[in-house]
Amino acid sequence: MKKHYIWLPLMASLNAYGQTESQNDSLQTEKTSEISGIVIKGNKAVFQQKADKMIFNVENSVLSDGTTVLELLGKTPGVVVSQEGELSLRGKRGVSVMINGKLSSLSTKELANLLRSTNSTLVKNIEIIANPSSKYDAAGNAGIINIVLKKSSLEGISGTYYLNGGRGRKNRLNTGLSLNYTHKKLSLHGDYSYTFRGEEERRDFSQVFYDEKQPQQMTRKTDQHSITNEPLTSNNFKFGADYAFSDKTSIGALFDAKIGRYEDFSKGENSIFQPADHLFAQVVSDNKSKENWYDYTYNLKGTHIFNDKEYKVDVDLEYETSRFTSLQNQFSEALVNEGTEQFNNRRGNIASRLKVFNAKVDFTLPFSERHSLETGLKSTIKSNNNPSEYFIQQGEEWIHDDQASNEYVYKEQIHALYANYKLNLTKWTFQLGLRTEMTDTDINQKTSQEQRKRNYTNLFPSASIKYQVNDQHGLYASYSKRINRPSHFDLNPFRFYDDPFNYWQGNPNLNPEFTHATELGYTWGKYIIASAYFSVTNDVMTEVYNYQPDTGILVKTQDNLNKSYVYGANLTATTKLFNFWSLTSMLNVFNTEYKGNYQNYAVNSSQLAFTLNAQNSFSIAKGIKAEANAQYFSKSNIGLFIRDAYFDLTLGVSKTLWKDKATLKLAVTDLLKTNNYRVTGDNFSSTIRQKYNLDSRVVTLSFNYKL
Repeated sequence: MKKHYIWLPLMASLNAYGQTESQNDSLQTEKTSEISGIVIKGNKAVFQQKADKMIFNVENSVLSDGTTVLELLGKTPGVVVSQEGELSLRGKRGVSVMINGKLSSLSTKELANLLRSTNSTLVKNIEIIANPSSKYDAAGNAGIINIVLKKSSLEGISGTYYLNGGRGRKNRLNTGLSLNYTHKKLSLHGDYSYTFRGEEERRDFSQVFYDEKQPQQMTRKTDQHSITNEPLTSNNFKFGADYAFSDKTSIGALFDAKIGRYEDFSKGENSIFQPADHLFAQVVSDNKSKENWYDYTYNLKGTHIFNDKEYKVDVDLEYETSRFTSLQNQFSEALVNEGTEQFNNRRGNIASRLKVFNAKVDFTLPFSERHSLETGLKSTIKSNNNPSEYFIQQGEEWIHDDQASNEYVYKEQIHALYANYKLNLTKWTFQLGLRTEMTDTDINQKTSQEQRKRNYTNLFPSASIKYQVNDQHGLYASYSKRINRPSHFDLNPFRFYDDPFNYWQGNPNLNPEFTHATELGYTWGKYIIASAYFSVTNDVMTEVYNYQPDTGILVKTQDNLNKSYVYGANLTATTKLFNFWSLTSMLNVFNTEYKGNYQNYAVNSSQLAFTLNAQNSFSIAKGIKAEANAQYFSKSNIGLFIRDAYFDLTLGVSKTLWKDKATLKLAVTDLLKTNNYRVTGDNFSSTIRQKYNLDSRVVTLSFNYKL
C-alpha cells in the first residue's frame, strides 16, 4: 500500500514542465483570458520567488478554510509540524514564526496552542524566508515563517463572516466576523473569532532496555496505551485604527487579544516487564490537564517620509502580556506492583507570566534608483515568571513535592543594530547586510537559590545576489548567519508530566545554537524554481531522554550536540495540464546529520529524506472549483529520533453563491487515514517507539460571506 502513497503525488509531479511567459519571479496557476464573451479571472500566483523569500498564496485555496493555522502550515511545502507543534523547515528545526511581520516571543508549546486556536480562513499568505536579510531578527536557525493575515483596504464599510463545521472523531466549529471601515484618511478594522476543536488521539509507547555489557540481552520492557480527549476553545479579537495626517505621515494603533483553553483528558494502561517476560508492574492511569492562556498585545506604529526621494522612518512600539496556567491531576492505581516505587496520585499547578516590550526604528534611504540603504535598531525586553508546584497524595493528605516544585524567573534583553545595502543594476541585484545583537539573560531559580547570568554579543552577516539572464531565466544566491536561542520554557528545569512514567524537564545549561546557511537557486519564467542549499549548525539543540531504572520514568529534555549538517535540493514547478486543471508540485531532497556526544555515547546520525507535494486545482464549471493536495514525507531523522514515512491526501470543492459574495466549501483532510506520527529512538542501550494514531481525517463544511 505504501508504494501507492508515493505513486500518487509522483505521477502528478512528473507532469510539471516549464513554459514561456514574461513574469520573472513567480509560479502562477492561471491568467486572464476571454472565451466566447466569458471572462476567466486569473488567480494570484501560487508561489512567488523573491530575492530573499518564497511566498505561498493560500487566500483563494479551497483547502485553506475550516482548519487551523497550525494544520495549514503542515500543508505548506517544505514545512513539517511535529506532534508537539514544533515546526521544521526543509529538515531543520528552530524556525522563527512571525505574524504580520511581528516575531513571536512565545515558547514552542504556547505558540502551538495559539496557532491551533487561530482559524486558517484569516490567512492571506505564508512567507518562507530561508535566509533572511539583516533587517530581520537573527533568531531562528532554520529561517523565518511569516504568517500574513487578511486586511481590507476598500473605501467604505466591508467585511467577511465565516462559519465552519467539521467532524473527525470529535466535533469542530469555527466562526468569526471581520469588519473594516475606510473613509479618506481614517481606517478602522476589527475582527472576532471563536474556535472549538475537539480531538481524540490514540497513543502507544513502548520502551526496550538492554544490558550495557551484553547488548543482545533484554533487561526491561515497558508498554503504554492511552486514549486522549483534547477539546480546545478560544476567543480571539482585535481592533485597530490607522490615520494618515498627510501623504507623508501616518500613525496606527492595534489591540489584539487571544483567550483560550486547552484540556487533555487521558486514560491509559502502563505495564512494566522485568525481566522482559515477567510482569513486574501494571498501573492504570487517569490524567486530567487544563491549560488557560490570556494574551494581550498593544501596538503603536508611525511612518514619516522626509523628502521627494522618499527617505522614510518607521517607528514601532509593542507591549505584550501573557498569562498561562496549567492544572494537572494524575490518578494512578497499581494492579500489580512487585517493586518499591509507590505510584501515588499527583497534582500540579504551573503558571507563566510573560511580559515583552519591543521598540523598533527603521530607516529606508533610497539614495537613487540603484542605491538604497536600510538601517535601524531594535530593543526587546522580556521577563517570565514560572512558579510550579506539585503535590503527592499520601493517604488522605496531599504532601508538597519539594523535588518537583520550583519557582523560576527568566529575564532577557536583546538590543540590535543593523544596516542593509541594496544595489540594483540592469540585470544584477545585490544585497549586503550586517546585524549585531547584544544578548543579556538572567535565570533565577528561587527555590534552589541558583542564579545564572549570561551576556554575549554576536555579529550576523547576510548577503544575496540575483542575476536576471533574460525575461525567462534568472539565478540567485544567498547567505546568512543565524542564532536560535533556547526559550524560557527550554531553560526552565520544572517538570511537566505527561503521565506517571513520562515528564519533560528544561535544561538551564542549554546554549544557543548558531547556523551558517547558503542557498543557490534558478528560476525559469513563472513555472520553475530550483535551488540547492547547505547549512551547518554549531551547538545544535536536540531532544534527548534519560531513563530512571529505579522508578521506570522517562525524562525528556533538550541538550546541545556538537554539530548538525543539512544539505539538499528543492524543485518547485507548475503547469496547466488542461484548461480546467493546473498543477503545482514541490520536491525536496535533503540529508540531515547530527554529530556529538551525549552521556558518554558518540552520536553520529545521518538520514537521507525527501518530501513531495502536489497541489492540484480544477475549474469544474462556472463558480465551482476543486483542489487535491497530496503530500508524501519519507523517513527522516529528528536529532536522536527517526520519524517514519507518512502520506496525506486532502480533497476539497467550493461553489460561489449570490454573485460571488458567498462561498460554500466542502473538504476532507487525510482521506486515506495515513497521516500518523511514529517515532523511534535507538540510543543508549535502549529502543523507544512512540506511535500516535492522530485525529487527522476531518470532514469540514465552510461558509464565507463578503459583507
